[in-house]
Amino acid sequence: MNSEQQKQPPQRRRKSGSGKRQRGCIIKFRAKPEERAEIRASAQAAGLTVGSFLRSLALAAPRTRAVHIAVPDRERTERFLGQIGRYTGNLRQLVKRANFGQTPEARDLSEVTQQAREFLDAARAVWEGV
Repeated sequence: MNSEQQKQPPQRRRKSGSGKRQRGCIIKFRAKPEERAEIRASAQAAGLTVGSFLRSLALAAPRTRAVHIAVPDRERTERFLGQIGRYTGNLRQLVKRANFGQTPEARDLSEVTQQAREFLDAARAVWEGV
Protein backbone atom coordinates (compact mmCIF):
# COMPACT_ATOMS: atom_id res chain seq x y z
CA MET A 1 0.00 0.00 0.00
CA ASN A 2 1.59 3.31 -1.01
CA SER A 3 1.36 6.50 1.03
CA GLU A 4 -1.46 7.97 -1.05
CA GLN A 5 -3.67 4.99 -0.39
CA GLN A 6 -3.06 4.99 3.34
CA LYS A 7 -6.09 5.71 5.40
CA GLN A 8 -6.43 9.40 6.17
CA PRO A 9 -7.79 10.38 9.58
CA PRO A 10 -11.34 11.75 9.31
CA GLN A 11 -11.41 15.54 9.22
CA ARG A 12 -13.38 17.29 11.90
CA ARG A 13 -16.44 19.16 10.78
CA ARG A 14 -16.37 22.88 11.29
CA LYS A 15 -18.86 24.25 13.72
CA SER A 16 -21.46 26.66 12.51
CA GLY A 17 -21.39 30.29 13.61
CA SER A 18 -23.81 29.70 16.46
CA GLY A 19 -21.70 26.82 17.79
CA LYS A 20 -18.57 28.99 17.94
CA ARG A 21 -20.12 31.83 19.88
CA GLN A 22 -18.30 32.60 23.06
CA ARG A 23 -21.06 34.68 24.58
CA GLY A 24 -23.56 32.09 25.73
CA CYS A 25 -25.08 34.04 28.60
CA ILE A 26 -28.24 36.02 27.87
CA ILE A 27 -29.07 38.97 30.09
CA LYS A 28 -32.73 39.97 30.24
CA PHE A 29 -34.41 42.87 31.97
CA ARG A 30 -37.85 44.39 31.95
CA ALA A 31 -38.54 47.76 30.39
CA LYS A 32 -41.57 49.80 29.45
CA PRO A 33 -42.39 50.05 25.74
CA GLU A 34 -41.34 53.72 25.80
CA GLU A 35 -38.00 52.79 27.37
CA ARG A 36 -37.45 50.07 24.80
CA ALA A 37 -38.17 52.52 22.00
CA GLU A 38 -35.79 55.06 23.53
CA ILE A 39 -33.03 52.44 23.86
CA ARG A 40 -33.49 51.37 20.24
CA ALA A 41 -33.48 55.00 19.07
CA SER A 42 -30.31 55.74 21.05
CA ALA A 43 -28.61 52.64 19.64
CA GLN A 44 -29.65 53.59 16.12
CA ALA A 45 -28.41 57.16 16.61
CA ALA A 46 -25.05 55.72 17.72
CA GLY A 47 -25.07 53.40 14.68
CA LEU A 48 -24.97 50.28 16.87
CA THR A 49 -27.09 47.25 17.52
CA VAL A 50 -28.99 47.31 20.80
CA GLY A 51 -26.66 44.65 22.28
CA SER A 52 -23.48 46.51 21.29
CA PHE A 53 -24.93 49.79 22.54
CA LEU A 54 -25.87 48.39 25.96
CA ARG A 55 -22.55 46.57 26.25
CA SER A 56 -20.66 49.81 25.51
CA LEU A 57 -22.64 51.60 28.24
CA ALA A 58 -22.37 48.88 30.85
CA LEU A 59 -18.73 47.86 30.53
CA ALA A 60 -15.74 50.11 31.17
CA ALA A 61 -13.81 48.37 28.39
CA PRO A 62 -15.97 46.16 26.16
CA ARG A 63 -13.87 43.27 24.82
CA THR A 64 -15.75 42.98 21.57
CA ARG A 65 -15.88 45.40 18.73
CA ALA A 66 -19.04 47.38 18.32
CA VAL A 67 -21.29 46.27 15.46
CA HIS A 68 -22.12 49.34 13.45
CA ILE A 69 -25.30 49.40 11.41
CA ALA A 70 -25.45 51.24 8.11
CA VAL A 71 -28.52 53.47 8.03
CA PRO A 72 -29.79 53.97 4.46
CA ASP A 73 -30.98 57.37 3.30
CA ARG A 74 -34.74 56.78 3.16
CA GLU A 75 -35.56 59.57 0.70
CA ARG A 76 -32.81 58.54 -1.69
CA THR A 77 -33.85 54.88 -1.46
CA GLU A 78 -37.49 55.74 -2.23
CA ARG A 79 -36.46 57.83 -5.25
CA PHE A 80 -34.25 54.95 -6.39
CA LEU A 81 -37.09 52.43 -6.08
CA GLY A 82 -39.45 54.80 -7.92
CA GLN A 83 -36.97 55.09 -10.74
CA ILE A 84 -36.73 51.30 -10.94
CA GLY A 85 -40.53 51.10 -11.15
CA ARG A 86 -40.75 53.64 -13.98
CA TYR A 87 -37.92 52.02 -15.88
CA THR A 88 -39.31 48.50 -15.63
CA GLY A 89 -42.82 49.69 -16.50
CA ASN A 90 -41.63 51.37 -19.69
CA LEU A 91 -39.52 48.38 -20.62
CA ARG A 92 -42.48 46.05 -20.04
CA GLN A 93 -44.63 48.17 -22.40
CA LEU A 94 -42.00 47.99 -25.15
CA VAL A 95 -41.70 44.20 -24.78
CA LYS A 96 -45.49 43.87 -24.88
CA ARG A 97 -45.62 45.87 -28.13
CA ALA A 98 -42.87 43.71 -29.61
CA ASN A 99 -44.81 40.55 -28.66
CA PHE A 100 -47.81 41.86 -30.62
CA GLY A 101 -45.62 42.46 -33.66
CA GLN A 102 -45.37 46.23 -33.25
CA THR A 103 -41.91 47.67 -33.78
CA PRO A 104 -40.98 50.17 -31.05
CA GLU A 105 -40.16 53.63 -32.33
CA ALA A 106 -36.59 54.90 -32.12
CA ARG A 107 -37.78 57.67 -29.78
CA ASP A 108 -39.19 55.11 -27.33
CA LEU A 109 -35.98 53.08 -27.41
CA SER A 110 -33.96 56.25 -26.87
CA GLU A 111 -36.08 57.17 -23.82
CA VAL A 112 -35.69 53.71 -22.31
CA THR A 113 -31.94 53.83 -22.95
CA GLN A 114 -31.72 57.21 -21.23
CA GLN A 115 -33.74 55.88 -18.28
CA ALA A 116 -31.41 52.88 -18.06
CA ARG A 117 -28.39 55.20 -17.94
CA GLU A 118 -30.01 57.31 -15.21
CA PHE A 119 -30.88 54.16 -13.30
CA LEU A 120 -27.30 52.88 -13.47
CA ASP A 121 -25.91 56.27 -12.42
CA ALA A 122 -28.29 56.34 -9.44
CA ALA A 123 -27.41 52.74 -8.55
CA ARG A 124 -23.69 53.59 -8.62
CA ALA A 125 -24.26 56.65 -6.43
CA VAL A 126 -26.22 54.62 -3.88
CA TRP A 127 -23.68 51.81 -3.94
CA GLU A 128 -20.74 54.20 -3.46
CA GLY A 129 -22.60 56.14 -0.77
CA VAL A 130 -22.44 59.46 -2.63
